[in-house]
Amino acid sequence: MENKTGKYFKYAIGEIVLVVIGILLALQINTWNNNQIAKKQLKETYEQIQTDLKADTTNIAQIVKLYDEKDKRIQNIIDRKIKSSFYDTINSLNYKDCKICITESTNFVEIKPITKGYGLLKNIIAVIGNTSDSLPDKIEQFYTNGPPILESDIQSLKNITFKNVETHQQYSWFVDWAEKKYNKEFLSYIFESQEYRNQLARYRIMYKRNYIRNLKYYRELSIEILDLIEMELNKK
Repeated sequence: MENKTGKYFKYAIGEIVLVVIGILLALQINTWNNNQIAKKQLKETYEQIQTDLKADTTNIAQIVKLYDEKDKRIQNIIDRKIKSSFYDTINSLNYKDCKICITESTNFVEIKPITKGYGLLKNIIAVIGNTSDSLPDKIEQFYTNGPPILESDIQSLKNITFKNVETHQQYSWFVDWAEKKYNKEFLSYIFESQEYRNQLARYRIMYKRNYIRNLKYYRELSIEILDLIEMELNKK
């Protein structure tokens, strides 16, 4: 009887051990599968961030180029390098072809950083928790700090351009200017008046010392993140 009982217990223990081993193997396989899924999702997220940043860096380079050209035109007006003999040649027929016959202080080019990949990254981290990889932290810091600074600069530019438009409203040429029609008094204002030169100087400080400087810095950091992502993707 004792032998039968002993054999039964040994058999039962063996069954329990097999069940436990089966459960452990199943858990291990499940964990491995989840890790593989997480790695795949993280890789796809890095690739999306890579796409976002490449687009942003290209857009920023174009915006900086536009502002470099704009800055030269503004400097020429501030330095009074555009003579009255020039705008005397402008008339209703060729006015629309005159690239400098505009108010430089009432327009700006903005950028809205693409954050699709960053949104995916936040969702993944919320599910799988923090990883041993430091790259997500760097990306988090980049997107937490960068876009809000650019947004603040853009809002400042919007505010100053709106004020400049309000200043223009007091002049008789405002309606023609708003409808992009030739008006010699308007040309005289933008090429000769001290008020407009002062307006340009204030506006220039705003975009050159803040917006363009921060755009260039944002682009530098974007390239650094792109390099880190490239290194990470090459490991996979």
